Amino acid sequence: DTKFYFMLVKGILDHGWYQTNSNLGAPFGQQLYDFPQGADNLNFLMIKVLGLFTSNWALVTNLFFLLTFPLTGLAAYHGFRQLDVSPPAATVCSVLFALLPYHFYRHESQVLLSAYYSVPLTSYLFISLVAGKPVLRPWKRSALTLATCVVIGSAGLYYAGFALVLLPAATIVAVIGGRGRRALGTGLTLCLVIGATLAFNLAPSIIYGHDHGPNTQIARTPIESEQLGLRLSTLLLPVQGDRLPLLSNLSINYAAATSPGYCEACNETLGIVGDGGFLALCLVGLAALVGVAGVAGAGRIAWEARFRPAALGIAVAFGIGTIGGVSALIAYFVTPDLRGWNRLSLFIAFFSFLAVGMLLDGAGRRLRRRAASRFPARRATAVWAILLIVVLGIGAVDETSDFYLVDYSIAARAYQSDQSFGAQVDAQLPRGSDVFELPYVPFPEGYHVAGVPITPSQAFTTSYEMLRPYLNTTGLNFSLAAIKGRPSDWESALSAKPLNLAVAGAAAAGFSGIYVDPRGYGTGAPRVGAWLRQLLGVAPIVSRLGNAWFYDLRPYARALDASAPPAAIAGLRHATLYPLQVACGSGPAELDLTNPGPTAVQASLSATVADGTPGSQPVVITFPGGAAERRTIYAATPTLLQRRLVVPPGTSVVTFSTVAGPAVPSVPAAGLVISDATLTDAAFAPFRRFRTPAGRLAPQAGLIAPSCAVQSEAASPSPTMSPTGRGSRRSSPA
Repeated sequence: DTKFYFMLVKGILDHGWYQTNSNLGAPFGQQLYDFPQGADNLNFLMIKVLGLFTSNWALVTNLFFLLTFPLTGLAAYHGFRQLDVSPPAATVCSVLFALLPYHFYRHESQVLLSAYYSVPLTSYLFISLVAGKPVLRPWKRSALTLATCVVIGSAGLYYAGFALVLLPAATIVAVIGGRGRRALGTGLTLCLVIGATLAFNLAPSIIYGHDHGPNTQIARTPIESEQLGLRLSTLLLPVQGDRLPLLSNLSINYAAATSPGYCEACNETLGIVGDGGFLALCLVGLAALVGVAGVAGAGRIAWEARFRPAALGIAVAFGIGTIGGVSALIAYFVTPDLRGWNRLSLFIAFFSFLAVGMLLDGAGRRLRRRAASRFPARRATAVWAILLIVVLGIGAVDETSDFYLVDYSIAARAYQSDQSFGAQVDAQLPRGSDVFELPYVPFPEGYHVAGVPITPSQAFTTSYEMLRPYLNTTGLNFSLAAIKGRPSDWESALSAKPLNLAVAGAAAAGFSGIYVDPRGYGTGAPRVGAWLRQLLGVAPIVSRLGNAWFYDLRPYARALDASAPPAAIAGLRHATLYPLQVACGSGPAELDLTNPGPTAVQASLSATVADGTPGSQPVVITFPGGAAERRTIYAATPTLLQRRLVVPPGTSVVTFSTVAGPAVPSVPAAGLVISDATLTDAAFAPFRRFRTPAGRLAPQAGLIAPSCAVQSEAASPSPTMSPTGRGSRRSSPA
């Protein structure tokens, strides 16, 4: 996600805020309302303040990331002090809380999650509710508490969402524990203020969704909450790449054995000091449950009231966030949007360090009591200071593993290459020019099917790689980053067409250049490059690392204008920017055809249809307007479907059905795999052969979207695989 956050920072510096960006999603501009970031408005305000001193987005991002360390440490110190931990012990624990492996794992790649300074504030309110501490009286404390709630509601969607789960749980416990109506009123007030603040911050997205309808292509699924849930094992295992040789590879090997691929939860480690606090709180909870008051040591800890709220805190946080816990029910019955429940590990870490702070204070008190009769008080203070330093040193060394160090030499080479390339593009195009980007990658989050990322090219491993030219140029507009599922995402339709049609459409739409990331085409990149060079008649600008190409499109556009009447160019522009769309149907064995214009349009439908079941089956294909044709679909040999048709305004349907007999009505065909579906406006037809080598098939402009897969009720519930090896039950617009 690194480049996504760079995009937000640059958008704030260039345009004042992040929700709209005229340099992206050209020519209509980017509107980010469907992918709400408003819960981080406080963080964005800090970024905007940093931007008063520099317009360098990279510097601002790094400064903000560095700022998250003291912010988190100070918030933790405030929470520990409010919970009666002494200043020395609170200092030690707040530093260790700010240095959690979680912080280094997130770093700039998810820089807003690195800003977890609201977590100690929520944790403090949780403890206060359970322990019956007055947080809404007198009025000065009330004002501070309400301000704290506003901060929580403005410093991250996840952390605010977790607060709205943890604080009601604390309120219920407090009421059951005899705190009465005062606890209920306090808990409701805190939740109301946090919820209202969060709603206010998200209001632009809420209003936009109400006015334009939900965007079904940007959606979470309940399974993601299970994939990203809390794990007890990873909480307690040593940090990955621990400095101790015996422990250095333990967590790395465990992650490889249990979570092949992406393992976010493997970085929720508490560290050796945090583990000590966690286990102490587990002992407190266990002793309280079984009533071990007579056991030496355990009874004294178990019945000391200061430890019990923290022990309850780790129990509640773990019970909610663990795989198969309350989070799974929330994802299924309420909302799947809060999918990263492993991030509740931060609250468990705070409660664990709170226990460490109280244990350190207890050790200091015991030393002072003994000093009264055995040795000078100054010696006791010195011994306690040494203990604090040892705990801080062990914890800091343990948590700051070399595993999280970044090889900045690689980053520097890539950055310098992009900067040099961007400067050359800036020098070639006038400010305000539009640049068409290839290949098309859906925004945000790339190709996702049921929450699972799909990588069409194994060499193209990030969803936001195509933001690089925007980040490293000044004043140019790029086609990438229009929100998928909205009409402004016109490039999704163009990417499925042959390269010569895509280039003609981009030129007619007013684009002055083409940016290509060859890694997006994998082994097909040389063919795409050769085609573009011959098609455009110009040599590209190539980055130092060879991972970016730029072609000047203006000579081609002039030749295009000279080759066709203005009406044909205007029709091509309209067909490009307001495209016909084809997608997997809302019903079984269907394709949905969408015409955004007010009049019917002549078009060509193309798709590959195969029988996903052994053998073959006769299928009747019915088109808009009632025309139909019969095809026999084979499993071994996919059938190429090509049809000229008239697409009426709005959404119409192509159905695939099986006729069992004269007296039996048709039913949806079962087991079909429909792939590479395209719907091409007739306005493209006059330009199909413009400047293309005779007899040579043009490569496809973009990456192929996942295929439709229609299954019978008796078939396996797993997605049917398309001929390209990618499974899906629905397709992005092609």
